[in-house]
Amino acid sequence: MIILEDINLNTSTEQEIKNLVKLCAKHTAITIRNQNLSVEREAEIVKMFPNPYVLFKPNTLGFDRSALDKEGYIGLVTENSIAGHKEEMLWHNESPHARPGSSVAWLYAEEGVEGSTTVWNNTIKAYKDLDEETKERINDLKVITFGNVNHSVKRTQENFDNRVIYDSNPVPLVYTNHIGETGIFLSLYQFERFEGMSREDSLEIAGPLFNFITQDKYCHILEWKTGDVSLSDQWMGVHKRLHFESMNTRRVHRATFDYPAFV
Repeated sequence: MIILEDINLNTSTEQEIKNLVKLCAKHTAITIRNQNLSVEREAEIVKMFPNPYVLFKPNTLGFDRSALDKEGYIGLVTENSIAGHKEEMLWHNESPHARPGSSVAWLYAEEGVEGSTTVWNNTIKAYKDLDEETKERINDLKVITFGNVNHSVKRTQENFDNRVIYDSNPVPLVYTNHIGETGIFLSLYQFERFEGMSREDSLEIAGPLFNFITQDKYCHILEWKTGDVSLSDQWMGVHKRLHFESMNTRRVHRATFDYPAFV
């Protein structure tokens, strides 16, 4: 993870902000410290990018409770809102293959975050360390994932049984992005199976591989500070938030969008 401290997103130009986001494709996650952003400025930044995802549509259930801007791009992460449980979150990504506008995740720490921790992994680094036999074995596999689930470690069997399987959207397990970096697209707790294989046989491969790519040496740990902005790639990594008791006072803003055009 790259930590940047001498940047002011309120005065940065659109091109400067896009250049920052491009760093995610190489490093998977960056953190920009000491920001003081209005929701209006956040929405302005988010709309600089292709396909900003509408988290909440106006006049729908949850909009008044969880949407911070009038168009529903910026959501509130806190108790009784998005990911408001105290328990540790399972490793997950934003399903960018199934949800356009979710290649990059934006998180802004408004207040009450001290003592909370989020962990990201970097599968670009992990893939480079795989032995050649494993690389050959997994090279042509395609991942089928599922969604519509709770990411709490207390996910119930009923919640899991109601998952939506994205079997029409298989994604290469060995994934090369638009700047030529190669990593692993694998989120075990959103993983259904490999295309053409049973779930049981698929997990025999996916389980050990996931344990490998989430080793500590491939992970970045962020101990949040008020004013932090985190930007993270959703193709080459997964993330989880550790248990945090004070979710009722922790306020983080969340949005997702796609990468800017690369030349």
